[in-house]
Amino acid sequence: MAKKILIVDDDPSIVSLLNTRFTSEGYDVSSASTGEEAIAKVSSEKPLAIIMDVMMPQTSGYEAMQKIRQNPESKNIPAIIFSGKGSMKDFFADMAGVEFMRKPLDFKALIDRVDALVGGGEKRVNPLKRVVLGGVEDFLVAKIEALLKSQHFDVLIALHEKDAVQLIQSSRPTMVLCQFWEDEAVLDPRKIAQELLQQPALATIPFYVYCKNALSVEAMKHFKTDRIVTYKESSDLLLALEVLVKK
Repeated sequence: MAKKILIVDDDPSIVSLLNTRFTSEGYDVSSASTGEEAIAKVSSEKPLAIIMDVMMPQTSGYEAMQKIRQNPESKNIPAIIFSGKGSMKDFFADMAGVEFMRKPLDFKALIDRVDALVGGGEKRVNPLKRVVLGGVEDFLVAKIEALLKSQHFDVLIALHEKDAVQLIQSSRPTMVLCQFWEDEAVLDPRKIAQELLQQPALATIPFYVYCKNALSVEAMKHFKTDRIVTYKESSDLLLALEVLVKK
């Protein structure tokens, strides 16, 4: 049986990202969006670990952890608390079994720490096909993610170049799909590709970029034509990707 963990954050995008990452590692993930909901779920679901944001409306992560620690049945559940403010760490200094991580989260480090605390998730005997997906336009990334999942792919979304490389190293995906964007300072798939080429075990993973028609000439300066998916409208891109992943 998969090991249950609880993720708590009022930001649904963070919850979604963490849910995807930990589910792909074989965990049974439950989530809560408020401190009060977290307290209730800890009591009813008995997770093996808690991952919680500090700054939440009404009941903060600190207040929620105080109540969780006051309950004899949950006082020993290990917890990882995160915040963008490093000073928040001091509030939990005297709280046993509570660790602190600062935002932005290093997802690999977080997963490794949870693995160490609970003994790791239940790895799939027959893992799904897996894609590491990177993109600048959230609405487009969401559409691509939905398409890939409909084709039975496990989708890991990379937030930036370093995150993409870490995800690829840890998950060894079936393929990598990254948006080629006009501003390389925002997201530069060339950096990711170059990093992978330096690692023989990762260099053979198929690496595709998708871009608007207007950027195709620039993309061809850096990537082979058969590894570039161009589009005018998002519907064109989704059709092309559906053909690609069915090959």
